[in-house]
Amino acid sequence: MLEDNLRTLFTLEAEADQPPPHISVPAAARSARARQRQRRALTIGSPVLAAAAVIAVIATSVALAGGGERIALPARPAVPSAGPASAGWTRLPVAPIAPRSEYTAVWTGKEMIVWGGYSSTAQYGDGAAYDPATRTWTKIAAAPLAGRDLPVTVWTGQDMLIFGGAGTSGAYSDGAAYDPAANTWRKLAPIPGSLGGNLTGSGSYAVWTGKVMVAWGFFGHGAGTHGGGSLAAATYNPAANSWTTGTVAPAQAPLFGDAVWTGTEMIVWGSSADSPGHLEGLAYDPATRKWSTLPASPLGPAGRDSTLAVWTGRYLVVGGGDGPAGLQKDAAAYDPVTGSWMRLPDAPVGFEGNGTAADIWTGASVITIDDGVPGGRPLSLNLTTRSWALGPKAPVPGRQEADELWTGSEVLVWGGGVPVGNSCCSAVKPGYSYTP
Repeated sequence: MLEDNLRTLFTLEAEADQPPPHISVPAAARSARARQRQRRALTIGSPVLAAAAVIAVIATSVALAGGGERIALPARPAVPSAGPASAGWTRLPVAPIAPRSEYTAVWTGKEMIVWGGYSSTAQYGDGAAYDPATRTWTKIAAAPLAGRDLPVTVWTGQDMLIFGGAGTSGAYSDGAAYDPAANTWRKLAPIPGSLGGNLTGSGSYAVWTGKVMVAWGFFGHGAGTHGGGSLAAATYNPAANSWTTGTVAPAQAPLFGDAVWTGTEMIVWGSSADSPGHLEGLAYDPATRKWSTLPASPLGPAGRDSTLAVWTGRYLVVGGGDGPAGLQKDAAAYDPVTGSWMRLPDAPVGFEGNGTAADIWTGASVITIDDGVPGGRPLSLNLTTRSWALGPKAPVPGRQEADELWTGSEVLVWGGGVPVGNSCCSAVKPGYSYTP
């Protein structure tokens, strides 16, 4: 019955041709690429992130090189070509800022704004905005924040809120808001020390509800998972510039997951930090301050990194990911109203989700660029026809740690890096847009 309802509703949504809702998902640690971000934490000397990194590496049986060196992803075989002939890639103009990885980015409805990040040993505290209508970049005003990578970010419809992250001096608790209309910044109330004092893309989650930011996965400065940070969710209200602590979760936040806002609750999906290797979902309703655990998915309990996760406006679509057996092909849809799952058709190849930012919902199809796989091609699932298609080969195969943002007609991909030998990564200078 759920299958019939899903097919009917997906068809109605496609026929309505309504723009997809904006879902804020943090640049979270998710996947083999995220494992490198955990190693990055070791190299910048953050004890909080280092503790989380050790746990994540143990859970995924990944070995670290001496000295905290960043390790490149192992090469994977190229995927076969197939897909629409009209799909294509277009190179973006050169940005006015240095290429980098682990930056944060949002789509405002008009432009892509990128800020922060790192390249080799450099930390960046600058940013720029790209307008695809005019194909122009503009450097934005200097921020009142030190350079850092992996801060948690949401777009409010007016401001880009940035909190936490990590830099050469450790983990940060401060935050700031950037208003692109005025090209101005303002400082925000810091993350409370009672919660742990830090949010970071290596295991924290934040979504925008329309009024407040809901955050979870706080890092502390001690030992253990998340450095002993609070298990509670919390909300930040920009109108009052204040934090409110919510309810303690029944489990620790995943270190490799995704978060979506459904309109009433935040759903976090990924491999459990409490039971490494176990895939699970948790939902938090900020209005009632209640947590709930999602039923077991048809993907099975085995943990995997970098799973696809997309909110369609009605359903959470998940699938793929990198597990002990390699890249997975399966997919499923979760209905939070009925609390039930449905299997979707398997993809033609194993695939990953973005691993740095939200995967993409166009209003009819789910898209994952999958350019982190050498020879990789964009992969799309049309939920009306329940069919998969592979697009043309990515122009920068093996690109890692780059955000991918949907503009309403194309995907913008900028920054990131590619492996050099056994180390990661050499910064990628060109950006591209992908039209499905």
